[in-house]
Amino acid sequence: MMKFACKAIALSIFAVTSTFAMAEDKPSFYGVTASGNVSAVTDYRFRGVTQSSNNPAIQGGFTFSHTSGAYLALWGSSVDFGVPGVSTETDATLGFTNSFDLTDKVKPTYDVGVIHYGYIGSKSNAVNTYNGKKGLAFTEVFGKLTFPETLLAGDALSVGVNYSPDYWGRTDDFWYFNLGYSAPIASTGLTGLASVGYNKLKNKDSLSVVAGGPGKDDNYVDYKVGVNYNLLGILAEVDVVGTNVSTSGMSDNAKKPYDTGVLFSLTKTF
Repeated sequence: MMKFACKAIALSIFAVTSTFAMAEDKPSFYGVTASGNVSAVTDYRFRGVTQSSNNPAIQGGFTFSHTSGAYLALWGSSVDFGVPGVSTETDATLGFTNSFDLTDKVKPTYDVGVIHYGYIGSKSNAVNTYNGKKGLAFTEVFGKLTFPETLLAGDALSVGVNYSPDYWGRTDDFWYFNLGYSAPIASTGLTGLASVGYNKLKNKDSLSVVAGGPGKDDNYVDYKVGVNYNLLGILAEVDVVGTNVSTSGMSDNAKKPYDTGVLFSLTKTF
């Protein structure tokens, strides 16, 4: 990736969870249901950093869910890292989700699996300038716990961890820790969202490749605060997204890929 580019999949994770939740209303074939989604976003960001050079992106995917809790999710998006010949991201997730009784009143849902992130054309067109390795594709394993009804009726608190042995842009070990919360806003039909994530890379060079900036640290924090509303079957969402990546001495234009920004998206699930 370019210095300011980053891999992520916040919206792809949303696609997996939302489509799985709706799968029970779909026709079943040997216990398998299929669902899909398509989105338009003003800026594709994940883990706080733009994947589309702060430009709009089109995204979509399909999820195949089994009654056992196993699922396969396929997802894609347009991307722009400034790398010639690389304009499409294709991801595949194989996971398992179910709930269990932690206590009589606490019944969290767990979600575990593996995600492969692919970038068409990156193997021959993208090179890590620090180690000479080619390509952008990488694989992560993940685990997530979601606790419903923690503070308010209809709310959800989630904690998750992701690990990759060779992160985006061939940058070696990477850990990601995330905390999220969502809750309905009174009886308005609006849902409030908030999340914070901690990104730990191998070294300063890796951070410079993945998230940009002057390369002063080997970690950074990303955050998101937003609200969404379902209007006629289309989910409209507005988010404020950003990071704490150091931008000292940089121009306003150079800061944009990971500086705080306002995003708008429309998503249709079918």
